[in-house]
Amino acid sequence: MAKLNSKINRFFYRNRDRGVRNLMLYVCAGNVVVWLLTQLTRANPFFYEFLYFNPERVVSGQIWRLFTYPLVYLCESNPIFGFITLLFFYWCGSILEQYWGTLRFNAYYLCGVLLTDLVGVAVGLAAAAELGGFSSVITSIIGIGFVGYVNLSLILGAATVMPDEQIRIWFVIPAKMKWLAWLDLGIYLFQMIRSLVSLLQLHAVYVSYYLLLLVPVAAIVNYLLFFGKQAANILPDFLRFRPTRQSRQRIVKNKSAYSDAGLGRSAGRSGARSGSRSAGGAQARFRCTVCGRTELTNPELEFRYCSRCAGYRCYCQDHIHNHTHITQ
Repeated sequence: MAKLNSKINRFFYRNRDRGVRNLMLYVCAGNVVVWLLTQLTRANPFFYEFLYFNPERVVSGQIWRLFTYPLVYLCESNPIFGFITLLFFYWCGSILEQYWGTLRFNAYYLCGVLLTDLVGVAVGLAAAAELGGFSSVITSIIGIGFVGYVNLSLILGAATVMPDEQIRIWFVIPAKMKWLAWLDLGIYLFQMIRSLVSLLQLHAVYVSYYLLLLVPVAAIVNYLLFFGKQAANILPDFLRFRPTRQSRQRIVKNKSAYSDAGLGRSAGRSGARSGSRSAGGAQARFRCTVCGRTELTNPELEFRYCSRCAGYRCYCQDHIHNHTHITQ
């Protein structure tokens, strides 16, 4: 499995510039165009009816609906809320594309769309088998708001890449990206539990109603497929990183050494020399300037150099996008 993951990672890295660049820009622009056309034809919203997800029509041959429903998000939400969240989704997608490369981000978004399609079609077919035909109620429940689950994987991905990046909800409330990921996961979990309790109270016997609860799971499965162990980045710090006594002392020493790096290069170089070896005596090639972790103490982490910092400043994946740039 490790060899397969390594081959996949190398493939995406070698072809990182292939694919559709700025994919989220096209998705957001397509949403605006479809919304404008729908507003102009309110009496007969042809464009919306032509693009949204409908399992009955997909089974009848309208395959394009498997890929076009992300373009109707704005039509299914409040315009003000929709425009703001579209900008946020565009930002999340841009971060992931910059971090991964174009090809891997394209694969991530497309895989999320297809996994959600799979669950939606399965629910539709189960409802058709149990009810003797496609139910208009089930079809409308599946179609409306379906793309929201795809966008959940964008939020989780951006929060994993930049867990401590601070944003402002509605341009006012400050929050870290990992907090937003927890909030979204909590909301979907609450909705799933509430729906399950309602179904149990109504003594629902149709399997299709219970399968509807799996729609958010498709986005989470897609997220875990691409991030794997890196998904631990959005966990609270006390669960994500538990250093030993020796490594804790070493980290404190490295932090004190690297905290003087902003005063001059000499202090930064002496700090790097003071913690250049691990407990076992092996030479560490990468050491995070902020937390002092290396590829030896934490082999699951990725390390990068910051082009905006003076000298060669290395940072782990948790701090490459969240640190104070050293300019002297």
